[in-house]
Amino acid sequence: MPEEETCLAPALGEIAALQAEIARHKKIIEVLMDHAEQRRSARASDFGLFQTAVMLEDQVRERTRELEAALHENEKINRKLQHAQARMAAEIEQRKLALEALQREKDEQKVLIGKLEQATNQLVQSEKLASLGSLVAGVAHELNTPLGNSLMVASAMTGRIEEFDKLLAEGALRKQALLDFVDYCRDAAALLQRNSQRAAGLIGNFKAVAVDQTSMRRRRFDLRQAIDEVLSALQPKLKHTGHHLEVEVPTGIELESYPGPIEQIIANLVTNSLLHGFDGVAAGTIRIAAEALADGQVALRYADNGLGISAADAKKVFDPFFTTKLGNGGSGLGLYIVYNLTTAVLGGSIKLSSPPGQGVLFEFRLPLVAPENPLAEEESYAA
Repeated sequence: MPEEETCLAPALGEIAALQAEIARHKKIIEVLMDHAEQRRSARASDFGLFQTAVMLEDQVRERTRELEAALHENEKINRKLQHAQARMAAEIEQRKLALEALQREKDEQKVLIGKLEQATNQLVQSEKLASLGSLVAGVAHELNTPLGNSLMVASAMTGRIEEFDKLLAEGALRKQALLDFVDYCRDAAALLQRNSQRAAGLIGNFKAVAVDQTSMRRRRFDLRQAIDEVLSALQPKLKHTGHHLEVEVPTGIELESYPGPIEQIIANLVTNSLLHGFDGVAAGTIRIAAEALADGQVALRYADNGLGISAADAKKVFDPFFTTKLGNGGSGLGLYIVYNLTTAVLGGSIKLSSPPGQGVLFEFRLPLVAPENPLAEEESYAA
């Protein structure tokens, strides 16, 4: 083999070995670089995780502080709530005690109200009975005149009969004496008849008024007749005064109602006018008028030209026990009774007008057929 080829052979072998070594080293370097890259990536990942962990720890610490603050605040709220519940429980207990006391007071007031209503009813009945008693006294006084006249005529007639009998027994009876005796008997009989009719009329009217008012019977009646009956019974109260009545109530207004309350209303209003309206008035006038309306009602008006009622008193005249004559003959129940009878029994309405210096005017609207009122049949409304 030539020398150059001999020298080149080892060189090629070394080159191949070197290339192989270089390739191995490249692989090692590649592996190392891959490992280094992996290590670098791992370090970068660990740093990110570290940063994340630090951030999470800060968030956990901040959240913990917030939770501790919230817990503390919640404890404060719970304490306040407990205090509030305690106060509320105490208030509830106080209100419960107050409610029980209020209920006891309410029960006591019910008992007192019941007693007051009973006493008021008794006073109302007493007032009505007193009014009826006044009518009895007036009628009795008025009966004195016709009955006294009748008694006087009867006594005088007894004397004339004895004289006539004596003349007849002695045989001294003459025609003129007989004619005089007959004329006297005729006059005496006429006088007795007039006085008896007057007394019978007074008694009949008073009886009708008394029966109507004490029994509260419901019946069909003529309004004018009922008013005339009660005014006849009230006439003794007006007889010795300068006051007079004007009645403009036509006959033929028939009501299916309770005449007793209507008579009671008229009696109370007349008494009120005499006691209050005509106080200091020498000659007053009372006007009573009525007319049938197209709506099945009757308009009844009562007016006097007395002193009237002030605007302040007009708001209270229908209240029980209100009177401007307390201790001087006024009970304060007259107009209260008028209002109750008008609205509760007769089913009507009442309106008061009292222009200054022009007396009073009571305007009633009453149904021609009163509503059924079972209680009215059980109660006594004596005048």
